Amino acid sequence: MEAPGGPALTFRALHPTFGAECYGIDFSQPVPEETISDIRAAMARYGVLVFRRTQLDDAGHITFARQFGELDTSTVITMPWAKHRLAPHKELTDVGNIDNKGRLIPKHSMAFQGGRANGLFHVDCSFHARRAGYSILRAHQLPPKGTGGGTMFADTRTAYDDLEDLIKKDMDGYVLCHSSMHSKKIAAPDYTPFDIIKADEFSMIRQSEPVIKRLLQHASQDKYTFTVDWEDAGDLVIWDNTCVMHRACGGSFQGQYIRDMRRATVYDDSSSAWGLDALPRTVYWP
Repeated sequence: MEAPGGPALTFRALHPTFGAECYGIDFSQPVPEETISDIRAAMARYGVLVFRRTQLDDAGHITFARQFGELDTSTVITMPWAKHRLAPHKELTDVGNIDNKGRLIPKHSMAFQGGRANGLFHVDCSFHARRAGYSILRAHQLPPKGTGGGTMFADTRTAYDDLEDLIKKDMDGYVLCHSSMHSKKIAAPDYTPFDIIKADEFSMIRQSEPVIKRLLQHASQDKYTFTVDWEDAGDLVIWDNTCVMHRACGGSFQGQYIRDMRRATVYDDSSSAWGLDALPRTVYWP
């Protein structure tokens, strides 16, 4: 393998079926389109790429992300009276554990409880009409080493390939509705003290839960996963939401140390990007 900073991209596999560290990019200079094409090809193979010590700032992060396609700005969700901590960079989603004044978010707060959903395996922005393609996450400030804060990834391509044919056939034609609130309720069940939806009106939802649980348990087996340990500020990870899941690993840093992470999200531009929202359908409301 060539040394980091060499004339060509080189890769070190992180798992037998997916994930690699990538070397050979000088992020202090504009990244050539030929290199972007090479990264795309590597993403098709690995699904997750890790770049160490990029030294990118917010503006450079956005410029790099834009080279992969249109950026999703709708994930920057704030109340009308709340200031976006990363303003004016509306292209960056704030996934840190600090508030607008740089203070740690308390573990007892509603913001922390809602964020616990990030500890469940998921893909970014699946609840949007147009789904996410690449997520490009950068470490701005990290907690001390040994206090946790890693990100775990799951290879859903291989997990699907390994499913029994009967299960694949049984799933053919299934439609999954994605909600931004469902995972928050699972991760923090005490967030709301009552059920808004009556079970008898949504029996199909209840029937689907064992299927979803079985698939998630299958895809999150150890043989399909690996964890990226963030080492230095400037570390950057790209993953393809159409072929991997991810989750935040947590750790003793929570409530004690800052973990300031910033994400740019590139829209999927494939023929499946809009899901069933691109098709006529009947929607039933309670």
